[in-house]
Amino acid sequence: MNVFQKHTLLACTLLVGICGFSSVNALEYADLDGESKLITVGDPMDPRYANAGRNLRNGVGSIFVQFAEIAEGGFLCTATAISPTHVLTAGHCVTEADFTVSRIRFILNAGLPDPLILDAAGFAVHPWYPVFIGFGFGAFAHGDIAVIEMEEPLPAEIEIYELYRDDDEFYQPARHYGHGRSGKGNKGATGGSDFFFARTGLNRYEQVLEPFLGTGIEDQLLYDFDSGGRRHNAMEWWFTSKFQCAPAQDQTPPQAQDGQCTTFKDGSYPDFKGFGKYEVGLASGDSGGPSFVDDKIAGVHYFGFTHRCSGTTNGTDFSCGLDSSFGEMSGDTRVSYHADFVDAVMGGGYPITPIGAAAAFVAAGPASSTAETLSPKGAFFIDEVFSSTMRVRVE
Repeated sequence: MNVFQKHTLLACTLLVGICGFSSVNALEYADLDGESKLITVGDPMDPRYANAGRNLRNGVGSIFVQFAEIAEGGFLCTATAISPTHVLTAGHCVTEADFTVSRIRFILNAGLPDPLILDAAGFAVHPWYPVFIGFGFGAFAHGDIAVIEMEEPLPAEIEIYELYRDDDEFYQPARHYGHGRSGKGNKGATGGSDFFFARTGLNRYEQVLEPFLGTGIEDQLLYDFDSGGRRHNAMEWWFTSKFQCAPAQDQTPPQAQDGQCTTFKDGSYPDFKGFGKYEVGLASGDSGGPSFVDDKIAGVHYFGFTHRCSGTTNGTDFSCGLDSSFGEMSGDTRVSYHADFVDAVMGGGYPITPIGAAAAFVAAGPASSTAETLSPKGAFFIDEVFSSTMRVRVE
């Protein structure tokens, strides 16, 4: 019996409804054979990608979110302890149409002798998130961040992490954690997600999504899944290609300063080619997970996107469709942008929605009120990509 089987079986009597999922998917490694290559979210059998050893952060865990209107199952996401009684995750992890959250459990396993499965008392979602969902932003809605309040304080041995509050997140090594699906860049996400095992690796933020949406709100940090060469260099392609810059001038990102996408055509785009075998991108189940810059939480995992297959020339995606392969883009909610919201929730200045109650929101504020409808620029972008949030449905 390996360590993954042992931990899954230990938790079976505690987490009814999850065991059948985890005991199967935690061991789906058959598609990960072959020589070591770049990875999507890490090969679970390779210690370099484990939430363990020098990369151990035992305050990073998975969450299982259930809704009253869904008879069986729920959603798996990732979350991070930010106080003895609060956990940070993505807004979409605890939001589903007009459904009511019936239970949230925070599952901790890394570095512990036995898994901890702890119940939440309530949660708070940033007020922008439902507003922008209503405006048709889909996977790119602003304010996708949430704070979960626990029923009881976390055990003393669980680490608590600070928020990254500066706006200089770009071009620094960021260490990402997630309980999402595993795989390799040349195959995409082929393995299962896992409630009890988190994977980790490196990437770095290079841009914000705002140039493609045109809202003026820079709360989404972008990074690409690099193969080490230019062919699958998604960041360069998205910010210089004719695909985004022609023919309508109002669709031209500011980075193409002359309006015709010739600014970086000589290959001078200041893009980073990746961290080699330590490079990672998002996959389903990583939603809500953290990225750490200088040991502080800088991003909350949110979405992935790639270009459509038809009519696109010289695209970067290794395979057609959104499958977490080389050349795809990932996005995180920018923690520094929404630190005041997180502080307000933890300090009692923002309403907590109790488990089993209808979600409570306060006024969304002036930034979201300007987006009465999705702009033509944003609509063009959203219509031309494959996109998805990165949570997992668990039956």
